[in-house]
Amino acid sequence: MVRFSALLVTLLLVAQAPAQAKPTSFVIKRVHVEQAGIWQEKSDGDETRERCARFHLSDKAATRWFAKAKEVTEHAWREELDWTQCFAKGTLTTADGKTYAWDLDRSGRGQVKVSDTVSTYLSGPELPFAK
Repeated sequence: MVRFSALLVTLLLVAQAPAQAKPTSFVIKRVHVEQAGIWQEKSDGDETRERCARFHLSDKAATRWFAKAKEVTEHAWREELDWTQCFAKGTLTTADGKTYAWDLDRSGRGQVKVSDTVSTYLSGPELPFAK
């Protein structure tokens, strides 16, 4: 009974905690989209500039994406995940007050640029085009 009560208290505390985006390296408090629908020409891509222009991403949708994303290795991010030529970019603020730039591919590949040489690589759900 004590174990069950402790579990119940833990679940109640977790359920009442505010929603936060959840890469494991940091706690995200705020996400801001600076630009979406950015098209990047690549020789082996089939995305068009016109189709990419229809890709819109709100701060709220980006926050939801980060909450569902998981960290992956750089190798997995570069070699195993799908990518598109269409992406969004912005900034996020962590619980300790630091601000980082991020970019997010419409296919669900993202990265947070911790410094000029270090990134946290993320994989999450695919982002739909605006209807």
